[in-house]
Amino acid sequence: MKHPRRFLPLFAVLILVSNLGAQTTFDRYHTPAEFNAAFRDFARANAAFAKIHELAKSPGGREVVLLEIGPEVGKTEKKLPAVFIGANFEGSVPLAGEAALFLVTRLAEKLEVRKDLTWYVLGCPNPDAAFRYFAKPLRLDPGNDRPWNDDMDDAIDEDGPEDLDGNGLITTMRVKDPEGVWVPVPGQPRLMKRADWAKGEKGIYKLVSEGLDNDKDGAYNEDPPGGVNIGVQFPHLFGYFAPGSGSWPGSEAESFAILKFVNEHKEIGLSIVFGGSNFCLNPPRGGRRGDADLNQIRVPKDMAGFINADPDRTYTMAELLELVKPVVPPGMPVDESMIASFLGLGAAVNPLPEDLKFYKELSDKYKEFLKTNKLDAKRLEPAADKDGSFELYAYYQLGVPSFALDFWTLPEVPEEKKESEITPEKLEKMTNDEFIALGEEKIDAFLKSSGAPAEFKAKQVIETLKGGQTTTKQMAEMMKQMPKPPSEEGSDPREKALLAWSDKELEGKGFVDWKPFKHPALGEVEIGGAVPFADSTPPPARMEPLLQGQIPWVFEIAAKMARIQIGPVKATPLGGGLYEIEAWIEDAGYFPYPTAMGRRNNRIIPVVVTLEGKGVEFIEGKQRSTVPAVDGNGRQKVRWIVQAPKPVKIEIKAVTPNAWRDSKTLDLGGGK
Repeated sequence: MKHPRRFLPLFAVLILVSNLGAQTTFDRYHTPAEFNAAFRDFARANAAFAKIHELAKSPGGREVVLLEIGPEVGKTEKKLPAVFIGANFEGSVPLAGEAALFLVTRLAEKLEVRKDLTWYVLGCPNPDAAFRYFAKPLRLDPGNDRPWNDDMDDAIDEDGPEDLDGNGLITTMRVKDPEGVWVPVPGQPRLMKRADWAKGEKGIYKLVSEGLDNDKDGAYNEDPPGGVNIGVQFPHLFGYFAPGSGSWPGSEAESFAILKFVNEHKEIGLSIVFGGSNFCLNPPRGGRRGDADLNQIRVPKDMAGFINADPDRTYTMAELLELVKPVVPPGMPVDESMIASFLGLGAAVNPLPEDLKFYKELSDKYKEFLKTNKLDAKRLEPAADKDGSFELYAYYQLGVPSFALDFWTLPEVPEEKKESEITPEKLEKMTNDEFIALGEEKIDAFLKSSGAPAEFKAKQVIETLKGGQTTTKQMAEMMKQMPKPPSEEGSDPREKALLAWSDKELEGKGFVDWKPFKHPALGEVEIGGAVPFADSTPPPARMEPLLQGQIPWVFEIAAKMARIQIGPVKATPLGGGLYEIEAWIEDAGYFPYPTAMGRRNNRIIPVVVTLEGKGVEFIEGKQRSTVPAVDGNGRQKVRWIVQAPKPVKIEIKAVTPNAWRDSKTLDLGGGK
């Protein structure tokens, strides 16, 4: 593909950034080919610290390249840890890709963040889907270009959308139908909601994607061209037979190459995904149910004594919760995930409590960071993490701290709240007793307005608060992460926000007004609705302030990586040439080495500690020892007793694959 003339200045800017410290300006979104060209040009201009890795080609023939930046680009063996950045895995968040390009320019400027750290930046892992943002008609589809039989009939890719009204967009058809379940929102006729039978409402419309029923099966656009969504192609909680998931984890050239790369590069100690979810704002969610039968759990004999359980009978999870609570330290949360981890009940599906501590602490710091940068305006919550996503894979299976950033969501449309009405923000400031004193009626009303599940009742909440299993602050955090329920008039909060954003900021170009159309099969229909990408992609003019204000947080996280070093070392003469040697192995970083999940899955190699010296004989301890784990800002002691009849210089080394390494020398005086 030829490069447009208008892109040439970006090449020059990238070169200038590395050589002169110039500021780059992001004033438009770039195609996958332009991303790759920019990355290659950057590597050529900065060969001393940058290198291109060609990972794969998509089914559409588009390259997937990764840019390495750091001091070890020419070395096969990596001794320094690395940060992995993956952007726009689903191809549906163009801003995420721009964030990766923006990060590269900042890495060129900031020697201090790359002098002893490698950065792997994957800017466009799903180029087929990402290209759709630049194609006509505009449609949002995270699948790559692999032919795929979505509707499992005798044909492949035979029923995709059509731009019937010729406006260059694939939107929605609303069709009057006696079986319809949709009605216009009162006071907002451009928006649609499901008819509420409890209010006496009767459905009028069916909503169908714009197009024709090409295969005459009664369904519309259920088998479009492509494809497999690279964003959900990773092993953890992979959705077999789920739409867009593909045949198996890594079944696509793009995802397989990424899996191969990260597993060959054990130096990766931190993962950050730029996309739709945000682990910096909202810690990884729990509440998933595993495969184990939680109604018939046996406690192994070697563990039964700790919780006064009978190893010869089975327990329900509820019974085990009651057995465990009295024996844990005061204030330690006890939940199903903790017990499942303790007993090894199948694969982990929820974040471990020890890791949630640092996620929650950093979430608070991130909110302060946004406030300082004047980016804390009320906005819609980021999307929840998806099963099969890279961010879940990195945490659960790679065992490294895994974060995600979304950079932008639609501004929230403020709801009129009564002064006396409870909100999550008010709940956060209340004590348990103050909240309980509100009574069941008010608490039930609050739960409903916050979008809590229907089975989540006031009585249950009051019992958990009284029992100390949760607090008002924990409840408030949970409520903030729940999807917003429909407004009083019934509109979906996201659609309502999009409409307001479109009218105010996009001159109406984010939402197409419903217009009549004569459909060849359905007769009179109306075509309109949300414009693809409008709810995830801010105008280019807003791009640079968003990235300028948020990319520095990436460096804040990287600065907290586990850093193994050797602390105090002490040699105590015992007589006769014998010495007791003690060395403290420290983690000078904020994150633990490894994470609790990394300790559980045993993927992360322990700290390898060696003691070497000519003529030294080991009486206790080994020349090569391992330290399985060190808490953040913590330390573990390694001890030896050695015999050194003659004066000798010994060297103690602590080596890790992804948390740096250290060494110290010590003189022993020899025996007398």
